[in-house]
Amino acid sequence: MYKYLLSLISIFITYIFIFFYFFISLENNFKDSFKFKETAQFYEKYFEEIEHLRFQDNFRDRKITNELIFNYIKDDKGKKTILFQGDSWMEQLNAQKTSKEILKFNLNNYSKIINAGTASYSPSLMFKQFQILENDFNIFPETLVIYIDQTDMGDELCRYRKLIKLNNTGEVEKIPGEKFPYYRGVFNLHEQISLSLIEHKAINKFFKTQLLINYKINKAIARSKKRIQIFFNKEKNLVKKCKWQIIENYKTNLDAEDRKYLINLFQSFFSYLDKKNYISSIFVVTHPHKLQLIDNKQLIDISNIVAESSYSFKKINHINFSKILKEDSMYKNFKDIWFKDSIHLKEKNYNLFLNMILERINN
Repeated sequence: MYKYLLSLISIFITYIFIFFYFFISLENNFKDSFKFKETAQFYEKYFEEIEHLRFQDNFRDRKITNELIFNYIKDDKGKKTILFQGDSWMEQLNAQKTSKEILKFNLNNYSKIINAGTASYSPSLMFKQFQILENDFNIFPETLVIYIDQTDMGDELCRYRKLIKLNNTGEVEKIPGEKFPYYRGVFNLHEQISLSLIEHKAINKFFKTQLLINYKINKAIARSKKRIQIFFNKEKNLVKKCKWQIIENYKTNLDAEDRKYLINLFQSFFSYLDKKNYISSIFVVTHPHKLQLIDNKQLIDISNIVAESSYSFKKINHINFSKILKEDSMYKNFKDIWFKDSIHLKEKNYNLFLNMILERINN
């Protein structure tokens, strides 16, 4: 009995020290949280549906909700709408004034131009995003432009494959964000969301401290379980750290099973869109990265997978820049058209890319 009581007293004293440590340093734990409750709640609302929303560092200090999913480049009266989906290649539209002007000038017959481009989105997330735009925001585009990037192979197979939940018909139902992610890389926002919600609770500092400790305990338990999974699971599929080298490697090596998985996923997405009566045309755009054009090691081109996945759908037009660049020297100096990442185009060349897409839309 004495040893039992001594153990309880030791645990209690340890807890008191832990509690006051977090009590004193409480505010330091919220330095990366969202300063507006509405923004944190918006992230929380969609966390169980889609792996991530848009994020930039300055979003922490801005009151922002719907624009975390989409924004209007043009919003006039009328129903004729064109929607752009994709990853950072499409989100890039928001950062470039010249690109916005090109869109407005060339798409003057559209009342609404909507950009839903979000960094690191790939077709599964676009699939779910489209459902959200349709069901929650009543966005029904007549024309849809989807950019599918070369890195989407890695994003799908390494990051999102283990998270996707399908419905009874085989369509994407949700791709929930990962709780207590072992790999705390880009867009793993679970901790920021959780701590933000604690910070905005209308309770005193003592209760907030206890909620913070509860979160830390749950996090430690969850991450310990994942460490154990890593140790015993040679494949490491459940908790794989999707570093950039892994994402990039799919452009060098893609096995038959992974290729089939991508084709089935793309076809499910295209089939869903093809059935929408309000959509008259869909343009699926692909473009090579720099190393795919100058390095013989990166021979896997997602353009070929998109072509195989989309050819049977009447509404879909594939704008394949891997093919276009072999026939049309649209860029004057090919090696100088890229940013330092060798993936994204500089503004002048991006506008050439954009103009060529718009030319095909208007024809």
